[in-house]
Amino acid sequence: MPILDDTPLTRKEMNQFLGTTINSIKQSIDERFDEFGIEIAGRFDAVDRRFDGMDQRLDGMDRRFDGMDRRFDGIDQRLDAMDERFDEIDQRLDAMDERFDGIDRRLDVMDERFDGIDRRLDAMDERFDGMDQRFGAMDKRFDAMDKRFDTVESILLRQSEQLRILIDNS
Repeated sequence: MPILDDTPLTRKEMNQFLGTTINSIKQSIDERFDEFGIEIAGRFDAVDRRFDGMDQRLDGMDRRFDGMDRRFDGIDQRLDAMDERFDEIDQRLDAMDERFDGIDRRLDVMDERFDGIDRRLDAMDERFDGMDQRFGAMDKRFDAMDKRFDTVESILLRQSEQLRILIDNS
């Protein structure tokens, strides 16, 4: 339907034109909202996968601590046996020193891992803060788009009314 030529439009043609234009604008806005929803859902899925990975790592650490608890129980049993056998105390104490050194090294490694986890959690907190800011910015953009849509809609309604008056007067 030609819009820019000098041919006067009928009321039906004008209403069709306005309806098509408004529907096109609404469809464009709906598509943008769908794109934002998919993008946001993807980001949350990625965050969920990261949390799942961290949960698995923490479960592994729990299993390691359980193993260490069993090892400490075994050491306690050996100490009881050493009290009964003074002849073997020196040899067993040397062995225990070596084991404790190994445990200390493992604990140092675990401390480093916990420090790494703390840093990662801090980084995640910063990322969540950034996401909150981005969501706030998106809310402002949506508000601005909504205001623009309202403005376009009111302009179209005024023009439609003016055209109706012109058509009625002609």
